[in-house]
Amino acid sequence: MSRYGRGPPPDTSRMVSLKVDNLTYRTSNEDLEYLFEKYGKVGDIYIPKDKYTKESRGFAFVRYHDKRDAEDAMDALDGRMYDGRDLRIQMAKYGRPENDRGGDRGDRGDRGDRGRGGRRDRSRDRSRSRSRGKRRMSRSRSGSRSKDRRREKSRSNSRSTKRDKSRSLERSKKSKSVERSNKSRSLERSKKSKSLERSNKSKSLERSKKSKSVERSNKSRSLERSKKSKSLERSNKSKSLERSKKSRSGERSKSKSRSVSRDKSRSKSRSRDKSGSRSNSEDGE
Repeated sequence: MSRYGRGPPPDTSRMVSLKVDNLTYRTSNEDLEYLFEKYGKVGDIYIPKDKYTKESRGFAFVRYHDKRDAEDAMDALDGRMYDGRDLRIQMAKYGRPENDRGGDRGDRGDRGDRGRGGRRDRSRDRSRSRSRGKRRMSRSRSGSRSKDRRREKSRSNSRSTKRDKSRSLERSKKSKSVERSNKSRSLERSKKSKSLERSNKSKSLERSKKSKSVERSNKSRSLERSKKSKSLERSNKSKSLERSKKSRSGERSKSKSRSVSRDKSRSKSRSRDKSGSRSNSEDGE
């Protein structure tokens, strides 16, 4: 049904109509209006429905007041995924079906003329001519529709090739971007590995320096200990020498004192002997 109810909106001759194919059965006028009003003012939306089932026939007509808005909508939405299907949009080559606009008014007139006696034959002839004309029109319309379908198929094929090309270009761009990202990641990894190697080298150098300093400190400590031990040995030796000297000097002094005491005792004995000899000589005289 149209968004304006039964029948077309006013001044449709100035509007530009788009045919939207490959719609789902649950697509409504509000959905299409929300989808197409982004590109301009929408004049009319019509979804043809089956006479018996009252379900959508899978396509619709969208009218714009401006042709540029219709072209923008066709360029933007043709091939777009909507409700699980790829939309196929093109400029409508024929308008809405006349049977859906106002009903079969000619049939009503024929029904009214049947009760008028002598005019039945004329009405039958007119109805036959009209039926023949309708058949011819339907044939011509079917032929034009088949041609339109062929053209639509060719256009859809060309658009599909364009889509494939655009998709291939997008894929190539994506692959190039992925390659660039991989290269950048590899460069970052190499930089990180180099920085890690440098840090490890610096750490190893620091460790070697620390070990060398520790070795030097140990050597200096060992040298100091050896010097201290040597000085202790020297002091011990000097002390032992002093002790030996002291002991020798004590022995010498003892020996001297002994010799002096001996000499004294000897001198005393000699003096005693002399005094005894003197006394004996005096007695003899």
